[in-house]
Order: sequence, then structure tokens, then C-alpha cells
Amino acid sequence: MPSPTLVGMDEETTEIAPAAPRRKKRHWLRWTIVGVVVVLVAGGIAWWFLKPSDEPQYQARTYTAKAEKGTQTETVSLTGTLTPRKQAELSFSVSGEVTKVYVKVGDKVEKGDKLARVDDTSLQNAVDLAQANLTAAEASAEDAEDGTDAAQEAADAQVDSAQASLTAAKKDLANAVLRATIAGTVAQLDLEVGDQVSGGSSSGGSGSSGSGGMSSTSTSSSSSSAQVLIVNTATWKLSGSVGSADLASLKAGQSASITVDGVDDPLKGSVTAVGVVATSSSDGSATFPVEIKISGKQTALYSGTTASATVTVASYDDVLTVPTMAITTVDGQAQVNVVGSDGSTTATNVTLGRVFGSTTEITDGLAEGDEVSITMPGRTVTSGDSSSDPGGFQMGVGGGSTREITGDSGGARWSGGGAPPGGGAPQGGGR
Repeated sequence: MPSPTLVGMDEETTEIAPAAPRRKKRHWLRWTIVGVVVVLVAGGIAWWFLKPSDEPQYQARTYTAKAEKGTQTETVSLTGTLTPRKQAELSFSVSGEVTKVYVKVGDKVEKGDKLARVDDTSLQNAVDLAQANLTAAEASAEDAEDGTDAAQEAADAQVDSAQASLTAAKKDLANAVLRATIAGTVAQLDLEVGDQVSGGSSSGGSGSSGSGGMSSTSTSSSSSSAQVLIVNTATWKLSGSVGSADLASLKAGQSASITVDGVDDPLKGSVTAVGVVATSSSDGSATFPVEIKISGKQTALYSGTTASATVTVASYDDVLTVPTMAITTVDGQAQVNVVGSDGSTTATNVTLGRVFGSTTEITDGLAEGDEVSITMPGRTVTSGDSSSDPGGFQMGVGGGSTREITGDSGGARWSGGGAPPGGGAPQGGGR
């Protein structure tokens, strides 16, 4: 039988023998972790040195533009409301109950057509009474022929008075029927059978004050207070306003271009009136009324629609201009860099004239067709940024003001990579 000691030793040897493979596994895992860390550190260092820079980079850009002759125009812009040039606001001038309404909104009427009627019983009685008074006065005048001159004059005066009363009574009787004073379309109707009207005001309506047969023109887009509104939509006008800075530039007869939402092409027109009495706007500034007549017959316009107009207040022909940014000043002398046929530039003294928005007139030193160079030193670019300069160079007139100066001359082209400032495509090719 084996010795217990030997048996214990054998068991200990059997348990300890597998320990060597575990140490090898732990060594392998340790070196794997170290390798991964080394790779990560090396990758981080490589990324740090090779990453795209976020620092701003400055790239000079060069443009060329031709000195060109063209027509320069100065304009004033305004907004306003469209209304028919001819419309009539009509109300009864006599009292009575409405017994008949002959029209409805949308009906077309001719001048003289009946619109509505009031009960004329009392008006007819007034005519009969006035006629009786006239007959009595005439009889008294005949009796006074044998009397004194004073009695005769008094009798004649009574006849004249009675005749005037009869004329007024007959006019009132005629006004018991409200008639159209212009041809057009019934745009608004504030009368119903049974309404009581009194001297031009309707108890059941908006309370206008006017008289039958009166025609007036409204420049407001709000509803009329008349009992019947007739508009003639054959001709239109734009009623707007301008500030005091533009008032002196506007005159009757100046041409205008009117833009209306829903109408494809601009409409032509002309200034017909410029007001000199100011009204206060919502911000407290003074504005002056301007009226523009729209030319021709228009069928796609609606009263009360908002529209904008551009009025040409000045025009200059054959003006030689270059972009204003091409001009520099050296010792008080204006200069431009003229581009030669070989691409070289020469600083050239020029004499400046009027400024037209983003272009300036050159009165001496350049000829039509000369090319000038424009260098833009301040373009900021960051990684992944392909946009153009903030507030970049624009060949044209900026918007936002009521006064603009534009022209058909000018045109720049750009060289230096990327799109030109302003987002437009290079014009005339690149250098």
C-alpha cells in the first residue's frame, strides 16, 4: 500500500503542473494591450500633425472690369394701394324709406341707371304745395300791378321765392331715385328695402354723409361709407407716399414701373400728383402722398391691392464708369490699375465724376474698353469653407433703400480660384 506522504506529494505535483501555461497567457495579454496603446498614441500624434487647420487663411483675389459707357438712372421706390382712377360714392340726399333696390354687388351699370328708390309721397306733396304757393304768388303779383312800386316789388319777390321753392322740391323728388353718375361696377351696396335714410345717411349702414349724384375719388383701401360704391375698372392708379428726402426728386410726368403680386409683367405708369402736405407715419416720420397713373386698360387688378412702384427721377446717357472698388487714392490723386495686353498693370491717374451706386464715373484718364484691376486682400477661409466673402464685392446696387442709382454699364470678371464674391458666376471669363 503506497505511503501517504508519497501520495500527498504526487497530488501536489499534479495540481502545480498546469501553472506554466497561465503565465504564458498573461504575458501575451499584457503585450497585446501595450501594442494597442502604442498604435493609438501613434495615430493621435499623426492626426494632430496632419489635421486640417481651423486657423483663418487669407487669399488675395483679383478681379478685372472694363470701363464701359452706358445709361445711368436714378430712381425712387415706394409702395401703395391700387384703386380705380374713377369711382363714385353715392348716397341719398333726401329722407325716406327705401322701397326698391335695383342692383346688387357685382352688377355693371351705365351712367344714369337706377340704383335704389325711397318713398316719394312726402316729396310729391312738397312739390304740389310749392306749385300752389307759386300760383298764389303770381296772382298776387298781377293784383299788385295797379298798386305802388313797392307793392309790386314785394309781389315779384314772392313769386321768385315760390319759384325757387318749387325748383328745390322738384329736385328732391327726382333725388328720390338714386342713379349712377358713372359707368362701372357696383363694388359696395349698403341699402336694403325698409331702411330709413336721412339726408345722405343710412340708419342701417355705415352712416355716410354725402348726396345723391355726388362722385368722389378715394385713395384708401378701406370700405367706403357711401350707400353705393361704383368703380370703373378700366383705368387704375397707385396711391403711395414718400419721405421728405425723396420729395424734391419727384415731379408730375415722371415714368414709373409698377409691380403687382399676381401680375407677371411690370406695368407702366407716370406720376400724376405729388402732395406737399405731410402726414405722420406710424414711426412718427413725415410722409407725402404720391399718385401714379397706370397706363392702358387693366383687367387683372383689384381695388385695395398693395403694389410697389419704381419712379425714374433722373437719367444720364453715355456715362463712362468703373467699379468704385477699383479706385484708390495716392497722395490725394485718384488712381486705377489699368491691365495691359500682357496682363501687367499700370497705375493710372483718373478724374472722378458722379457716383452711381457701386460704380463711379470717370471723366478723364480712361477710355471705353480699358480694363482695370481690383485686388481683394481680405478673404477669410477656414477648412471646409467654400462660401464667398462675407459682405463680398457686389457688381451692382445694393437694395434696402428708397433711392437707387443703377446703370447698364459695368461687368467684372474674377481670377483666383473659387466663385466670385456675391455668389455670381465670373463674367467675361477669368484671367
